[in-house]
Amino acid sequence: MTIAGNNHLWLKKLYKTLILLIIFFLIAFMIYRNTSLFYRKYITLPFSLHLNRQELYLVKGEEYKLFVYGINKRVSFYSTNFRVAGVNFNGRVFAYQTGKAYIIAKVDNKKLKCRVKVIDLNRKNLNLRVGETFRLRVKGPVLFASYKSSNPEVAKVSIFGKIKAKKSGTAKITVYVKGKKIVCSVSVR
Repeated sequence: MTIAGNNHLWLKKLYKTLILLIIFFLIAFMIYRNTSLFYRKYITLPFSLHLNRQELYLVKGEEYKLFVYGINKRVSFYSTNFRVAGVNFNGRVFAYQTGKAYIIAKVDNKKLKCRVKVIDLNRKNLNLRVGETFRLRVKGPVLFASYKSSNPEVAKVSIFGKIKAKKSGTAKITVYVKGKKIVCSVSVR
């Protein structure tokens, strides 16, 4: 082989290696972007002053206890939208209606935030006739939800929340959103 032929083979190997590296970095970035590390503005150190949660999903009517790590001082809590989520002086958060709110914990001159998203279903109980359909929606700031039927022979549900009544009986449609579970009871006659 000539020198030009060797250079051509060397360039082909270089191009293949570069393409494989680019594909590898794209896949690694996509995996990283789907983790919570990508969306965090800062990483919490173990002994620093921080809340036990920075983001919180609650179902309407649910409660959750927030507290501050790393101190032994008086903390005052307040909500930026008390119609959506309220908080008492101990840090217990109450979900009132669907929407978004921030719970602020004030320690000395420092403010710590927790984003609260309150969700609910458009219907908790359904009565359908055989052949009827209904679109079950999650109310509140939600992008993705997964749906599952306890009895698909009675009521089948699609990945978009469309319920189709198949035959008479009862079924429960469970909706999963960010670790939360909401149930809708379906009765088909």
